[in-house]
Amino acid sequence: MTVVYYMQVSFLDVSIELINVMKKHVQLHVLIELTPHGKNLTILEIEKFPEGKTLVKPEEVLTKRCYENLKPYFAGVASVHFVMHSHRTGFSYSTLQASFDTWKYIRQFKPDILHFETFGLRTIGMLFYLKAFKNVCITIHDPVPHTGEDSWKVTLPRTFMFGLPVKKKYLFYSQFAKQQFEEHYKKQKQHKTTVLQMSPYGYLKKMVKPELAIQKKHILFFGRLSPYKGIDDLLKAMPAVFAAFPNEQLVIAGKAVHGFDIDEEILKKYKNNITLLDKHVPNEELAILIQEAKFIVCPYKDATQSGVLMTAFGLNTPVIATSVGSFPEFIRENVNGLLVPPGDPEKLAEGICFALRNDHYKQLAQNIKRTTAEDMWSRNTEILLHAYAS
Repeated sequence: MTVVYYMQVSFLDVSIELINVMKKHVQLHVLIELTPHGKNLTILEIEKFPEGKTLVKPEEVLTKRCYENLKPYFAGVASVHFVMHSHRTGFSYSTLQASFDTWKYIRQFKPDILHFETFGLRTIGMLFYLKAFKNVCITIHDPVPHTGEDSWKVTLPRTFMFGLPVKKKYLFYSQFAKQQFEEHYKKQKQHKTTVLQMSPYGYLKKMVKPELAIQKKHILFFGRLSPYKGIDDLLKAMPAVFAAFPNEQLVIAGKAVHGFDIDEEILKKYKNNITLLDKHVPNEELAILIQEAKFIVCPYKDATQSGVLMTAFGLNTPVIATSVGSFPEFIRENVNGLLVPPGDPEKLAEGICFALRNDHYKQLAQNIKRTTAEDMWSRNTEILLHAYAS
């Protein structure tokens, strides 16, 4: 079976785990959509952005260090290319030209399956050619946009993609996402849906210190700083935590989205306890931040499934999260983490203090170590192959 797997860089951390298992069972051609905005998203480190080329190989665009880290995942695939979109906007002549060049490349394989790992404005250019393919699989990460992140740039591609007159199968990474999709897109019920079990990410393990050298230093929030992430609730919860644990440290690491501001008064009041890293955090720095964290906090107001959660689990770090989205599917209460109600700083503070008291977070971390990420991703192989075959 020949599969073309087309993805955006923002989901590369989950995609490489799938690639690692899929390549053993199908002839896999990987295409990674890269834009100027995506140069340093997730696990990517870009050396340069080649001009005048649509399809480039990883070694032509990645830093040497990043390429060496990704090389084991790409080894064994039939081909892997970055699809270069040099224009900053989603609608342009160059975007359409890139889509045409990509289609010409794809059609030579006569793939059995064209699998989109989500899609965006630039993917619309591919729609003119999709009728040439028999079967299309589409992975939906967030069926409903997060609070503060809805826009026409999200809804327009969905209108076109969901209305595509081809055989489609929708894939999800949680039962919550599948149910949310079926509730909001009732007209799509005639198409088949399949749930893959999202599992811990293993990529950052290559960059961590030996476990004997680890010193647990802080509580950590990491990822994009956005309204739906509940950072305001976290900052309201921390005074109660600091009252019980005066020397405790909180690190907030991630780039703020446009228009999002953090409460500066709380940051100033607890300047000796709270560190804000408002920036893109490189892979090595992020790996160390997670490894040195006692636990991760995800005080989200809403969620689908969480790459932050799986990145934390991949480094054996427990998570305290709100009981929204699919967090209850993956967090086993008081086993690999804790669940608290959303929008409730008092309960969040209680959960954080519970994990800190008598170093209880260490027991949670020990429980996570008993799972093997690669084995868990391998369980998805049969599910995915069945989805392709059907």
